[in-house]
Amino acid sequence: MVKVLYDYQHFSEQRYGGITRYFANIISEIHHTADIECEVATLYTNNYYIKDIPLPFKSGLVKKLLSKKNKREIKWNRAYSKYLIKRGNYDVFHPTYYHPYFLPYIKKPFVVTVHDMIHERFPEAFLTDDIVSGYKRHVVVKADKVIAISNSTKNDLIELLNIPEDRIEVIYHGVNIKEFSPVKVPRTLDIPDSFILYVGSRDIYKNFNRLAEALVPIFRQHDNMYLVCTGGMPFSKADIKFLTDIDIIHRCIRLSVTDDELTELYQHAKAFVFPSLYEGFGFPILEAFQNSCPVLCSNTSSFPEVGGDAVKYFDPENVNDISDAVLSVLVDDELKNSLVEAGKKRLQLFPLQKCIDKTISLYHQLAGR
Repeated sequence: MVKVLYDYQHFSEQRYGGITRYFANIISEIHHTADIECEVATLYTNNYYIKDIPLPFKSGLVKKLLSKKNKREIKWNRAYSKYLIKRGNYDVFHPTYYHPYFLPYIKKPFVVTVHDMIHERFPEAFLTDDIVSGYKRHVVVKADKVIAISNSTKNDLIELLNIPEDRIEVIYHGVNIKEFSPVKVPRTLDIPDSFILYVGSRDIYKNFNRLAEALVPIFRQHDNMYLVCTGGMPFSKADIKFLTDIDIIHRCIRLSVTDDELTELYQHAKAFVFPSLYEGFGFPILEAFQNSCPVLCSNTSSFPEVGGDAVKYFDPENVNDISDAVLSVLVDDELKNSLVEAGKKRLQLFPLQKCIDKTISLYHQLAGR
């Protein structure tokens, strides 16, 4: 029997989010697998994805003390993590992020997942005192194994952190293909009939402003077309000023949505556009494939690795190229339909179970050292 210990880090930071969903999927499968078990070193969390996991503080006074004080929650959860790490009742440790608090106490093999190298590729996108990059380097160089979620990320680890190739395991993200259905969900959101979908934050590397500029001539030609944005924070003052200056603010809608509402957006969008300069994997591509939404995205980093021939690519630094790609899908039904069909086939290469099985296999490998 192999026992894996996960720590508190991202479960204390996220109620919803891709990283905690990634870990929750693995944890859920472990609970249904005979020769492996796990524990989450967390006293309390309001994370949605592990809400059914028994934790020490699910109710009572302590929960009330922690639920409204995130700093206190982190402090207590970190202390509990240290206690379980030092106790040593596990075979493999898998931290959920990069804080190196555990390094002085760890006596067992540990593996860390690197989701991207954005902090290293685009340091200008972060505050000058940002600590993530330093923490990441400190932890990754000491890890027994590093999970890279794409070959692109693996290459970045080798180039930027000098991690030996034999210590890196590429394990792609995956989706639950069983949930795939070509049947559209009914409309519930009060949004226009014709819209282009953007998912994610609007940080520098996300390249949102170039996408917005690329839509200006398209909105002139298609007076019923809108841009719907979800994910990240509401439009900032800078976003509003920029969209106002290029005169498309009245055609841009920003929504906070649930997972079910996000499915609705994918299924009813004319296209999903992913203009980032860099992504470690690009999970929304799979979400779009899953919901029969044509995908347009950058030709950089991990995008070709994930999208294959099921995506219409563009140069993310060329506004005209972005515009031409979007327009091609809007006016060419044959292209749109071919992208949708290719996306369904491409999706079969990324089953969630494959991601989980390879991760569990790695745990067994580390435990057997």
